[in-house]
Amino acid sequence: MENNIYFSNISKSFDGKIVLDNLSHGFKLNQVHVILGKSGMGKSVLLKMLMGLMKPDSGSILINNINLDDVRIKENFKTSYVFQFSALLNSLSVIDNITLYLDENNIDTKENRLKKAYKLLNDLGVEQSADKIPSDLSGGMRKRVAIARSLIIEPEILLYDEPTAELDQINTKIIADIVIDLKKNSSITQLVVTHDISFALAIADTISILDQGVINLSDSPEIIKKTNHPLLDPIA
Repeated sequence: MENNIYFSNISKSFDGKIVLDNLSHGFKLNQVHVILGKSGMGKSVLLKMLMGLMKPDSGSILINNINLDDVRIKENFKTSYVFQFSALLNSLSVIDNITLYLDENNIDTKENRLKKAYKLLNDLGVEQSADKIPSDLSGGMRKRVAIARSLIIEPEILLYDEPTAELDQINTKIIADIVIDLKKNSSITQLVVTHDISFALAIADTISILDQGVINLSDSPEIIKKTNHPLLDPIA
């Protein structure tokens, strides 16, 4: 099996409603993968399972053919999650939000933690906001801070839940550029859930359509753009 993330026969129901129905699908590592689908179809559920925030009713998740739970225990595999509405703490400054996990777990020296955080802020163009609180920032800047917080642990997999929600075109382009830069300059595998088809086409190595509990279409942006599927009508 190729190096990948593999969802094997995953099923999940909520209050008797089937959201994922024996879904099996793989995503190659070190690429950008976008999952498209209507609200309530289970896109974010897949991300939360991969993050360990939720368990499937049945099935398993494999990374490089090893069960996800074993990967985390034996290989210290790191996964980070960028929440749809950033989920920053207004009781902390931007810089303290970014270093929070490292601070709480006493990882590295305080000096090095701050150095890493300031470098990320600088790389993402929000270095002037380090001492502000998140509520004082625009939506686009909060999103970049959330990405910086996710990157500081140096993840191998980075998950984004609707990263362009409520952003204008300029900020959407900034987020797209960040995703593309990470693809070019790192070995991070990025999985993105979004409703924004134009954004998906701009960033993805593969686009997968989640519909009726399964991924029934997955291909390159070039092929997807030419595909007749109801979810892709806005492309036409």
